[in-house]
Amino acid sequence: MTNEYLDIVDEDNKPTGEKRLRSEVHALGLWHRTVHAYFYREMGNSVQFLVHLRAKTKDLHPNMWDTRFGGHLKSGESLEDAVKHEVHEETGLELGPSELLSGKTYKRDHSLNREFTHVYYYHYQKETNTLHFNDGEVQTAEWMSIDDIRNSIQKGPKKWSAGLKGFEEVVSFLASTIAGAR
Repeated sequence: MTNEYLDIVDEDNKPTGEKRLRSEVHALGLWHRTVHAYFYREMGNSVQFLVHLRAKTKDLHPNMWDTRFGGHLKSGESLEDAVKHEVHEETGLELGPSELLSGKTYKRDHSLNREFTHVYYYHYQKETNTLHFNDGEVQTAEWMSIDDIRNSIQKGPKKWSAGLKGFEEVVSFLASTIAGAR
């Protein structure tokens, strides 16, 4: 983990003009911004998500399965630049903002980790061997169906970095967006 500076926002996601080290932000429970990118593909009539096992050395949720890629907005960084940077860092892909579907922003208050997370979706039909996990944050990745992810989270919630409620919100938004595009 790098200890970069993050911009602080208030409880309404408005910038305060203050910036702090990431370690201080989490230690003090200060509001900040993150981005998440969900990779999905359509296989017949179903949708799969690319999930990955986080590195054992991660400061948050080490050695747990995750349904998204992403990270913190560095001080002065835009949402678009942050998601492009995080996707490239974690998967090796160079994406432009037009390749990403912009989703909702979620307010997450997890005690000392308080963040506003802007969600993006990326329609990726390729296999995992086309990705490059060179940053040391990902141990392995695989495609899983929505039902398999649901069942795995329900049976072993301590194996996953996020809960079922958050995953269902993401699935619901994506399903309505895909249905609207047809």
